[in-house]
Amino acid sequence: MTTTTTTGPAGARVARWASYALAGVVHLLPPALLALGAYLLTRFTLLTAPIALVVIDLAWLIRPRTGRFPADAEPLTRQDAPHLFELLDRIGAESGAPRADVVAISGQVNASFGVYGARRRRLVEIGYPLWLILTPEERVALLAHEMAHSSNGDGRHGFFVGSALHTLFELRETARFRWQPGDGVSRWIGEVLLVLAGLPARILLVLFELLLYRTSQAAEYRADATAARVAGTAATGSLLDALTTRAVAAQEFLDLQLRAVGRDLWAEFLAHVQGVPTVETERLRAAAALEEWRVDVTHPPTFLRRRRVEELPAAGAAVSIADLAAVEAELERAAGRVAERLREDAGAALYL
Repeated sequence: MTTTTTTGPAGARVARWASYALAGVVHLLPPALLALGAYLLTRFTLLTAPIALVVIDLAWLIRPRTGRFPADAEPLTRQDAPHLFELLDRIGAESGAPRADVVAISGQVNASFGVYGARRRRLVEIGYPLWLILTPEERVALLAHEMAHSSNGDGRHGFFVGSALHTLFELRETARFRWQPGDGVSRWIGEVLLVLAGLPARILLVLFELLLYRTSQAAEYRADATAARVAGTAATGSLLDALTTRAVAAQEFLDLQLRAVGRDLWAEFLAHVQGVPTVETERLRAAAALEEWRVDVTHPPTFLRRRRVEELPAAGAAVSIADLAAVEAELERAAGRVAERLREDAGAALYL
């Protein structure tokens, strides 16, 4: 199957400038609505007063927002994990990425790079379940890929566009319809009005996504190329294979068997993933190869990304984990707290 996964220079420029224009609209909406609400209040009547309050409330809902530290994640600073940050610094120096300010250890089978807070602190999130099932070389490739997103042209990570997107995502969650039978008619009316108030933001979010999907996919390929340069092509290809095999088995364990585990969650988790039969691994790999390529998602199919990496000139690792035991020891305490939270969440789900 032959696919095109990048836009031409002209198309990329148009999409980039259009995304900046939309971000400008998002950033201008709150003060414009606030001014309109204030004006309506000065023209106070029984009709304009309620409208003014609704407009001011909408301005508050779509106010500029910064990213947040990931919920239910454990923070690690340079003082907490000097060996881990030394590894991140070496990866950053090799890939051209800026220094990370904080690491978040979460219970996700995932990893990410982002910024949060008013000070725009750079954050690397490491999902400990994913970290645990990877080899040391694959871990370097994972970190290099995520850190590459800080400077590989992905508009989602920029300040101007990224903050506008975050505002819209927050508004979409705030304006989600949550009424349930038994909540009453007044609650239903309020929920409907809230959804209607959030409709413009939903429309803007769809337009944003249409503009950014293709450039985001191209950014994924660039991040993979960076990972191959830092960790080596073999390790990066192996990482992408793990995302379609070991990571799937890991997520299934957390979804279906977490409530039944004993005291040592991570030992049972790792034993489960390592015990997946070869025939099941091959089935997962074959299933991943059937994933359709779509332009309306941020990531291209993983098997296509792996194929692209395998087509790169063979390269060895420029960065490796110097002291694996020290890095593991730094992660262990945070991983223990993550395990406790996962068990608590699994137990609480029984009563929902």
